Amino acid sequence: MLLFSQSFFSLRDNSSKEWNLKNTIDYLQKIAEDNELDFEGEIVLHLSVLKSIGEKKYDDAFKGQLAILQNIVKYLQSDSENWMVPLANTVCVDLRYLLNAYDKYDSTNKKLKMEKYNDFQKKYIDIMMMYFRICSNDIRAPARQSKRWTIMFIVNQMLKVYHKIKKFHLTTGLTKTIFMCPDKNTFPIAHAVTFYYYTGCKEIFEGKFNDARENLTIAFEGCHRHSIKNKTLILKKLIPLNMLHGIMPSKHLLNKYNLDIFKDLTEYIKMGNVKKFRECIDVNEVYYMKCGIYLLLQKLINLVYRNLFKKFFLIAKNHIIPVETITTILKKFDDPETDFDKAQSLLVNMIYRGTLRGYLSHAHKKVVLSKKDPFPTGKQVFDKATKSINEIGHN
Repeated sequence: MLLFSQSFFSLRDNSSKEWNLKNTIDYLQKIAEDNELDFEGEIVLHLSVLKSIGEKKYDDAFKGQLAILQNIVKYLQSDSENWMVPLANTVCVDLRYLLNAYDKYDSTNKKLKMEKYNDFQKKYIDIMMMYFRICSNDIRAPARQSKRWTIMFIVNQMLKVYHKIKKFHLTTGLTKTIFMCPDKNTFPIAHAVTFYYYTGCKEIFEGKFNDARENLTIAFEGCHRHSIKNKTLILKKLIPLNMLHGIMPSKHLLNKYNLDIFKDLTEYIKMGNVKKFRECIDVNEVYYMKCGIYLLLQKLINLVYRNLFKKFFLIAKNHIIPVETITTILKKFDDPETDFDKAQSLLVNMIYRGTLRGYLSHAHKKVVLSKKDPFPTGKQVFDKATKSINEIGHN
């Protein structure tokens, strides 16, 4: 009975569309009665949703799907068991798809469409919060009958919506609830991978790079080995975070997941070629912004400068170098218009931030590096350089 209802009410199930094409409402109601499904009203709504989708009336389709979910959530509120949870989850996912479909659908009245979309978004979050509260408060039911096992799934659906509209601050309470959940490690692995991925995305946006790296690593390691698409999606954010720690991706990794977009960037960081690094960022700016890592990659500039000077000092085999010589290097590998003052300012900035260890002798116009470990590790550079998200790119 449950499998029948899930399949029947799924907008992504082909058999659901066949029901609409082949049968009348009366016939479907008879099937519902024969299968002891007391969902006559929901069946009518489901058929109207399918009809609206066929006519590309996504606003009507969303309203109908929302009504179905509202009814199911009311059933769950009064039912002590969780047999209806899989059905509610199916309807939840489809409702989010319809929200996205309405957003992408072209409309002549852009203003009206935006007003409706914002209203639909609010209604979606409201019904999901109601569903979340019902399930999270189900603490007395036996484990097999508890609705709590689905709260991570519900949070994930809301995280996806908030991620799309970049309102990450609204997800703090939701993610905190999951992290504080004593049985968080018992949620389905697929739900956990999604949760840790979107939590990592949120933390990148907030400048919490250590937490983001930890959660994205959990998501990556939890992915099924054949889930190449999902692993690639995670790596697009995890690779830059590892780069901040001085951990460069291998060619094998980039080839395996078809991430050529990072190949040149990796080489320029290793070489310390600031000019080429900036050019690479500029050329791929749209792609990096779409991935949500543009500002994160800008932060790597500290590491590029550090590698440039490290290579030079190793060649020179001298820990005391005239600032004028540094100016010449920067003209070749950074900005051709670099002058003495700009080079001196950069050196002071790097020493202050901990990217270089040493001091600047203004009297002798020379930079004096520490004889012991003048070049901090990538991790040490990262810790110094990520004090605030507001410092990104201000080098």
